[in-house]
Amino acid sequence: MTMPGAAELSRRWTPDRLAALHEQILEQARIVKGPHRFETEWATTDEGRLDLRGVKAGRDGMQFRYVTLSRVDFRHARGRLMFFESELSDCLFDSVSLSRQPRFDRSLVRCSFRAASMQGLAIGTRVTECDFTGADLRKLSSLPNTRFERCRFDNADLRGAEFSDTTFADCTFVDAALSASTSFTRCTFVNTPITFGLARVTGSRRDGEALPDQWDGEEQADAARDAYVQRYARAAAAGRADDLPLEPEAAS
Repeated sequence: MTMPGAAELSRRWTPDRLAALHEQILEQARIVKGPHRFETEWATTDEGRLDLRGVKAGRDGMQFRYVTLSRVDFRHARGRLMFFESELSDCLFDSVSLSRQPRFDRSLVRCSFRAASMQGLAIGTRVTECDFTGADLRKLSSLPNTRFERCRFDNADLRGAEFSDTTFADCTFVDAALSASTSFTRCTFVNTPITFGLARVTGSRRDGEALPDQWDGEEQADAARDAYVQRYARAAAAGRADDLPLEPEAAS
C-alpha cells in the first residue's frame, strides 16, 4: 500500500481531532505507571504502530509529560512537539519538521529520526540504538550526562551542535556535517570513529586516552561572530533585529 503524502496526513488532523489528542495527553500524564495509551480514529499502520502521522503540534506546542510510549508512528509531524521525562521505544519520527526548540528527554530506545528537521533540539539522557541518518540537527544540545549508545549520525547536519559531558559508545558519524561552532566539551568516545574537522574539542577522551584540545575553526568562528554583530547592528538600526537568529552560525 502506498503511504499517504505529508500534506494528506496533515489534513486528517482537524481541530476536533487535535483537541481530543490534547485531552488524552493530559489524562495520560496523570497515570503514574505506563505504558500509556492513546487512541485515534484510524487503525494501526501497516507496521502495527499507533498512527499519529502528520500530527500538527502548532505554535503552542504539544507536550507529552511523564509518559511511556512504544510503537508510535509520528512520521511527518509538524510544529512544536516535546517530550518531558518520557520513555519512548520503537517510535518513528522520520521526516518530522519540528520547530521552536523541541525537547526529547529521559529515554529513547530504537527510535528513528531519519531525514528529520529538528533544529535546536535538546536531547538526553539515555539514547540507545537510535537512527539520525540525514537529520537536520543544527544547534542540537545534549542534556548533562547524556549517553548515546549504538546511534547513527551518518550524513546528519550537526553544525552548531553543543555536546557537553556526553558519552558516545559504538556510534557512527559517517559524513556528518560539523562546523566551527560545533563543540564537544568533556565528552567520551568509545569505539566511535569521528572526524572533528573545524569543531571545538575540549577536555574529551577517546577509548581511554585523552584527546588534545583542538579548535581548527576558531578563526572562522570569530569571523562569523564579527559578521553577526555587524548584521545585528544594521538590523537594529532598521528595526528588524527580531528577525535575526539569537546566535551566529559559523559556516561548515
